[in-house]
Amino acid sequence: MSHQAFAHLPPNGSPNGGAVPNKIGLTVNPWSGKQLLRSDFEEMREFLDEAAAAGFGYAELGGGGLGVVIGGRAHRSRLAALRDALAGCPLRLTLHSSWHSSGRTGNLLDSASAPAQRSGLQADLDVAAAIGAEVLVYHAGVLPNLYTDGAALTAGMATERAMLRDLADESGARGVMIAVENRAPGPAVLARRSYGMRLDLVAEQVQQIDHPAVSMCLDVGHAYLSAGYLNYDFLEAIRDVAPVVGHVHLHDNFGRMASQPDASPYELELLGEGDLHLPPGWGTIPLPEVLSTAFPRDPAIIIEMRHARHYAEALDTTLRMLEVRAGA
Repeated sequence: MSHQAFAHLPPNGSPNGGAVPNKIGLTVNPWSGKQLLRSDFEEMREFLDEAAAAGFGYAELGGGGLGVVIGGRAHRSRLAALRDALAGCPLRLTLHSSWHSSGRTGNLLDSASAPAQRSGLQADLDVAAAIGAEVLVYHAGVLPNLYTDGAALTAGMATERAMLRDLADESGARGVMIAVENRAPGPAVLARRSYGMRLDLVAEQVQQIDHPAVSMCLDVGHAYLSAGYLNYDFLEAIRDVAPVVGHVHLHDNFGRMASQPDASPYELELLGEGDLHLPPGWGTIPLPEVLSTAFPRDPAIIIEMRHARHYAEALDTTLRMLEVRAGA
């Protein structure tokens, strides 16, 4: 089976047939598998092989779409099947945690249920280590209750730091870096309070954890929406946090808050509102300026988008932006 996403790129992915920086990746099984390939590991492997032939160097698997963590633990036979499917995979791997926007799983800001929340992230770490993933992405947490105050946020952030520092001891020993991702101003974040919309606070959280196996995952689309909502300078904020960024999620949107967050993804896309996860170049984010930023940790750039058929176009666009940076 051939995936049309990669139809127009020659081997190695570059428009002119040249070599591709192997730090560019794509997502597989995001959003609980609603995009593609939920549990068919054989089809997933075929997709990964084609992505590698097209020039991608990384793939980020979405934990929520793999169906491997069951009952709070990595299921032995499902994990074995996943490992078998990935054996000899030509792409380097990262894993997005199974965290869901409700905050019910893997949310370490929830002090009251911290042990249970930690066990969920532990299961994701077990999967990451088993498949050789270099990075485990963790969403900055949200508080569990509506209308909480600053003291609760401060306490929750302290709990999250302690839990991540503890997990990082194990993750580092297993070759996995935990990357704390900044958040978009969506319903769960706005109603339940989170520090994650502010890049400076995410960076500060990472710096206070002060562990070599913990970095920041810069989600460019989330940051663009948050900058508009909170009225901070988008590019300046990215430059300020660049030293702690160990992983990047790249996608596009129009920087418009969703006027009706409960609208369907189709309606939001029609209106150009919210966290759309569009291919790079389809929205209004100044992505060439973002990619011209110097990131000392040389993070992988994961194109985290819907419209999977346009991955070749997204790779082409990203390469051209990086070539502009290299020629500057």
